Amino acid sequence: MENKLNEYLKLFKSKKIKLTDVRLSMLNIIISKKHFTINEVISMVEKDLGSVNVMSIYNNIDLFLELHLLFANTINGKQIIYEAISPQLMHIFCDNCGSLEDLESPSLASELFLRFSEILTNKDMSLEHFKLELHGICKNCK
Repeated sequence: MENKLNEYLKLFKSKKIKLTDVRLSMLNIIISKKHFTINEVISMVEKDLGSVNVMSIYNNIDLFLELHLLFANTINGKQIIYEAISPQLMHIFCDNCGSLEDLESPSLASELFLRFSEILTNKDMSLEHFKLELHGICKNCK
């Protein structure tokens, strides 16, 4: 976790972005929590720092998206859930209840990364990261 924070701090420094208390708190949330909503971020930052300007949270979420630190996932076209970007993000969504589960399969992720890299190489591009969503009905909804 500390390595990831240092990576983020180096990025901020290289882009000459000021590291505010709110940004540092949000970076710690990104590192420690797998998936989160904007309301969860607001709540956690307020718990960490006390009263906080909500617009500041929204602006920083936009900044983190722009810097490719976060992905935004929309569930059922309604709720946005954020998560830290990694080279491979694979999810399983239940189309009935909207549950979200990470698909943890390092061998599959590596294989897909190689295949997708080949495809993009043929398009004269290089692969930075990918996101894969599988949709179905979970065992609780069957």
